[in-house]
Amino acid sequence: MKTAQSRRARCGGALLIALALTLLPVPARAEDRGDSTGAAVFYTLVESDNEPNQLLAHLGIGGPDAFREMLLWNPQLHNIYALTPGTRLRVPGFGQRPAFPAFQSDYSKWKIIGSHTSRFIGSPWERVTNIIVSANAVNNFFDNAAHPYIAPRDSLSLTYLLGEISLRTGYTLGKAIGLEDGELIDIPAIGGGICQLPSTVFPAAAKAGLDIVERTSHAYFPYFYWGYPEGFGFDATVAPPWGPDLVIRNLYDHPVRLFARVDTNAQSLTIEVWAPPELKPFHVEIDGPYLYAGGTYIPTAQAGWVWWSSQAVVSQKVWVDGNMWNRPFWSTYKRDPHR
Repeated sequence: MKTAQSRRARCGGALLIALALTLLPVPARAEDRGDSTGAAVFYTLVESDNEPNQLLAHLGIGGPDAFREMLLWNPQLHNIYALTPGTRLRVPGFGQRPAFPAFQSDYSKWKIIGSHTSRFIGSPWERVTNIIVSANAVNNFFDNAAHPYIAPRDSLSLTYLLGEISLRTGYTLGKAIGLEDGELIDIPAIGGGICQLPSTVFPAAAKAGLDIVERTSHAYFPYFYWGYPEGFGFDATVAPPWGPDLVIRNLYDHPVRLFARVDTNAQSLTIEVWAPPELKPFHVEIDGPYLYAGGTYIPTAQAGWVWWSSQAVVSQKVWVDGNMWNRPFWSTYKRDPHR
């Protein structure tokens, strides 16, 4: 998102990274690699493997794609947050990599496994234009035969999906949250308003049981665009190409794809997560979002207009393979600069 050089675009908040995306290369160790007969080699986790880099070192793999490789070679892993000492993993690179099951390739027979709708009532036409262009970017991305879905164990970066944010790609000049002399302000920005997209993808993906790898909340919550209560604590921001990102990961054994739907009459954006009929969705519960104040958790639907500095939290609870992962996503908001 382009801004004036004297002002730095900022969409603050807690960055939540489930497991490292980029990991330092680690040379393979002979004792981990075993022989070269093509037989499968296994490794049993120890206490220190709660650190991703340490686990990958013990598996003898490294590089930016190492964690994905571990998942691809261990399709039995659906809950990566339940890895404990004693868990037995297959070492990547030995024998034949396990295959994921076949699936229905006719997208017309796929089903929705999660969705979310956000509103942009009262947004100026520039912001609405940028929302429509970003939503079209989602559909165009998945309509491309080069990447028609998020494959099992693959991740999707919204920054990568959106690509270039410029006048040339259809965006217009809107507003973004900026920082000047330590104070939050609204600043002109090409593509201003595209955060409606990640703020809808994030809850849709969470409801569908997808893994949220990276998410950043806004520096303050702009009620005057998103309405209430569906946005508070559920927002997310992106600022391509170098700013915050939203990254989601598919831990299912079948692919998933996103579809964006804009209703200009209702002034709403809907994100749907689609999957083939063979996919059995995880059991998912969303707890919250809640406003956290004075040690008390208040459902945001009861909180009214919160314009002061505040915190909110929403938790994704997913039951799979006899275990549950409970991921709390915190948002830290500064005082609304308009009040």
